[in-house]
This record gives sequence, C-alpha cells and structure tokens, in this order.
Amino acid sequence: MKTTFNKIIQGAVAASLLSFGAVAYAGTEFTATSTKSETILADLESSSYFGGIKADYDFGANIIGVSIYEIAGTGNSTQKYFAYCIQPEIDFQTAAKYTVNSNFVAKDSVRKLFETAYSGSLNNSTQEQAFQLALWELQNDDANLRQGAMKFAATDKADPKSVDPIVNLAEQMLITAAGHTLINKYNYVSFTGVVNGKASQELLGVSEVTAVPEADTWAMLAVGLGLVGLVGRRKQKNEKFA
Repeated sequence: MKTTFNKIIQGAVAASLLSFGAVAYAGTEFTATSTKSETILADLESSSYFGGIKADYDFGANIIGVSIYEIAGTGNSTQKYFAYCIQPEIDFQTAAKYTVNSNFVAKDSVRKLFETAYSGSLNNSTQEQAFQLALWELQNDDANLRQGAMKFAATDKADPKSVDPIVNLAEQMLITAAGHTLINKYNYVSFTGVVNGKASQELLGVSEVTAVPEADTWAMLAVGLGLVGLVGRRKQKNEKFA
C-alpha cells in the first residue's frame, strides 16, 4: 500500500516540476556561440544525407566542420548549455535567435551516448569531435559510420587502409553506448534557431537530472505542494470578497 502511495506522490511531484520547467522556458530567447571549431575528413561525395557534395580533394573526400556551441538565455546568464549540433546539413547562422523545441524527444540511442561519453567529451577537442560524429550518426542515420546515408570513414587514396582517428574513436563511443543500460542521467533540451527567415542548425543541450528523493521526502514535497495550493485557493477566495 505504501509503495502505491509513494508512486502516486512521485508522479504528482514530478508532474509539478516538469510543468514548472516548461513555464520557465516559455518565451525565452537564446543565442548560440561557437566556442570551438575543427574540421574532419568525411566521404561527402557518396553520402546521400549531404546531397552528394562534389569532392574537392584528390583523395575523393570532403572536409566537414565540427563545432561546439554555447547556448545562453537572452538576459538570463544562468541559463547556459554546451550544445552539439544535430542537423549537420544545415549551416549555422551566427545571428540566429534560438527557442526551445518543446516537441523534441531524445532517442534512447542518443541518450545512451550522452550517458556514456558526454562528460568525457567536454574540454577535450578530440573527444568532442568524435562525440559529435557519433551523435550525428545516431540522430540521423544507421549507427554505422562507414556506410549508410552519412559516411565518415573516408580514406586517402595514397593510404587506403588509413581512417581518420576521430572516426575510430567515434566508433568506440557507439559500441560502448549500444551496450549501456539507461539510468536517465540527463534532461535533454533542443534549440531551434532562425534569422531573417533562414533556419540555423538545431542544437542539443543537456542538464544533469537531480537525484530522486527518498519516499519520506516525496511525502514531504507532496505536503508542501498541497500547502502551496491551499494558500493559493484561500488567497483567491479572499480577493473575491475584497
């Protein structure tokens, strides 16, 4: 009986907190700034996802940019995220204004990648690039960097066996993520941007989930929420007779 009660309380409190979060983001504008930009070898010519871009180099491959962004709330310095791109086919627009995409739901495969590799990718250029490739692959393709609509395992004709080490690292991240059991470590926030009617890359940021309270704490939170509701109702009633 106590277990059922606790589940009901947890659901009520969680719903209240989620509702508060949605209100906090409502109408908030964000700006995005590239904090780091690198390039990586990619087989864009035969990648249907990128529209078969013509190769510009002798080894039959193109270079694609990999950037890491910081998202900041306009007029609210406390709302900041490190963000990764999830739309590599769209150019980033420097002056774009971003808002939260409330319809975004992170795939389980993407969540597994974040839980196993995100924290280790921060402030490490090689890890960041590899994480970005792995994220693009999971979000937009078949989880295989060497085939499908997005191909990143491009090689130099002079050394056909060579593969960009970033791709190898990204592949290891994909393997580790695939075997991971989700623990719901992060909240996921997607940002969509536009400037002068032109779309900018969609960006994905995360925040760490707060530890779940124990059963007794849930009950205390429920009582607290009930008291807040009671005070609100009494105030409204008093105002009617004023």
